[in-house]
Amino acid sequence: MTEDADDQRRAPRIGLVGGWSFSADMFTPLLESRPGVSFDVYDWHSFAREWLAPCGAEDAGPDVWLGWSLGGGLLLEALARGRIRPQRLILVSATPRFLAEEGWPGVSRAEWRALRQAARRDPRVAAQGFRHRFSLGDVDAFPVENSADVAGLDWLARIDARALLGGASTPIEVWLAADDPLIPLVWVDSLSLSPAVTVRRLSRPGHAAIFECWSELAGRLA
Repeated sequence: MTEDADDQRRAPRIGLVGGWSFSADMFTPLLESRPGVSFDVYDWHSFAREWLAPCGAEDAGPDVWLGWSLGGGLLLEALARGRIRPQRLILVSATPRFLAEEGWPGVSRAEWRALRQAARRDPRVAAQGFRHRFSLGDVDAFPVENSADVAGLDWLARIDARALLGGASTPIEVWLAADDPLIPLVWVDSLSLSPAVTVRRLSRPGHAAIFECWSELAGRLA
C-alpha cells in the first residue's frame, strides 16, 4: 500500500448536519475546500429520519460530526441516545437548550410558537422571514425543500442536552459567535461544562457567521 493510500485509509469520515430551513447545499463551500475527504452530508430533516428514528441507522456513523444551529442540537440528541459514537463533535452556533427558562438564556416560547404557526401556514414564507431576521440570506440561495418543516421546530423545543454537556466524555467543540440574536454566547456561563467540552469563538458575528468562517472550520476538520 502506498503512503497516499494509507493516509486515505486513515482519513476520518466526517458528517455534516444543517439548520432549520436550510438544505444540505449550505455545506458546499466546506466540501469544495476539502477535496478527497469523505463527507456524509445531511439537512436536519434527513439526519433526524436516519439517525433519530426508532429504526434508524445502526452503524456508529462518521468519526467526526459538525452541526450548525438545529443540526448541532440534533447531534447532541443522537449522542445522548447512543445513536452516534463519534471521536469528536463540532457544534457551530448551537445550544443544548433552545427555549428560554428561568435562569437560562434562549428564545421565548411565544416567539417559537409564532414561528411554528407561520411554518404551518406556509413553510417557505416562514423560512424567508426567519432568514431575513437573522441575516441568513434568501431562500432562493438555499432551497427549503423539507427543511422548514414544523417538526424541526418541535425538535428545538424538545431537546435538552444540558446534563449531557456537564458529563460528556466525547470531545465536543462549541463554536459560538458574538452578537448572535438566536444563540446567545452567555449560555456557556450558565452551565458547569465537562472538561471534554471546549468553547471557541467564531471570527465573525451573528447567526450567519458560519457562512464566512468555512476556512477556520475546515481547519478543525483536518
